[in-house]
Amino acid sequence: MGKGSILRVLVAASGGVALLLSAGLGLPGASAAIPANSGAHAPAQCGRLSARGTSIVCRDGSTFQWRGVTAFALLEQIAHGRHRDADAYMRWAQATGFNLVRVLAAADVLFKLPADEGLRHMPALFEMAARRGLYVEIVALADSERFGMTGPALRAQVAEVGRIAAGHANAVVQVANEHYHPTQSRELHDPAMLAELGRLIPPQVLYTESAAADDTATEPQGAYITRHLSRSGSPARMIARVRLLGSLALQTGKPVVNGEPIGAAEKDDPGRRLSDPGFFRDLARQTSAAGLAGGTFHCEDGLLARVPGPVQQACARAWVQGASVSAPPTPRSP
Repeated sequence: MGKGSILRVLVAASGGVALLLSAGLGLPGASAAIPANSGAHAPAQCGRLSARGTSIVCRDGSTFQWRGVTAFALLEQIAHGRHRDADAYMRWAQATGFNLVRVLAAADVLFKLPADEGLRHMPALFEMAARRGLYVEIVALADSERFGMTGPALRAQVAEVGRIAAGHANAVVQVANEHYHPTQSRELHDPAMLAELGRLIPPQVLYTESAAADDTATEPQGAYITRHLSRSGSPARMIARVRLLGSLALQTGKPVVNGEPIGAAEKDDPGRRLSDPGFFRDLARQTSAAGLAGGTFHCEDGLLARVPGPVQQACARAWVQGASVSAPPTPRSP
């Protein structure tokens, strides 16, 4: 029995891990439906990202299509010695067709990652991701209220995240995850504070401030804008809301990312998770058709950066297929 056959037998009971090993190690049986990550969108070829009009572009000015995936716990895994788990998730993400992972720099609710631990291990995260052909959207502030952060601590955290990101061409920064959330410091609820923190990011680093509580809000912003669309109403209404983000891009003249829409799970959880691959394919298609810079696929297993279950993997593949249909070929100006 050959090496590939042995590996497939050992992991036959786990569809998610089997898919990872087949795709990541080049074994026979890898799904033909999984698109390869475009070399033009990998950090080694694309270089440091920047904003131009309503597009995000590579260093040569060509359009970068943001195909992100939630990977909140990647840095926590690295900080706590679980490098193999982190690498497994990144290998799955790259093999599926994503080119960016969205990661928390600190957390206290979903998992425990103190800010100092996150900062210490952040260079290793960026280096591992670069080897796997992935950009990292590093979220500087999450659960800041739980950590008791006030102005000086907020400024210090964002400034240090920005400093580290400046040393890695595959890094972009989100100042805060949902600044309006009750787990965030009250000082962060003020858009003026977010704008102040954004000015601490080095000028060569692409950054966004935070999502907004209102889908159509023009603040917060940053060099690019990220929004977490409402998960209320029917799936069709959720997809229709993407057009609001297209209007926001034209109104502000900045790139907009559909950052954390409703996520995928192994079964439906109304108002929180869906399990229909067709929905995620249509969501990604509408994201491209609306003229956005791209989107981030959100899923339940991505919260802890676990290789997703089979339904979530099917939804992820469908999302990537939808994102590939109508990507804008050149940067647009408003």
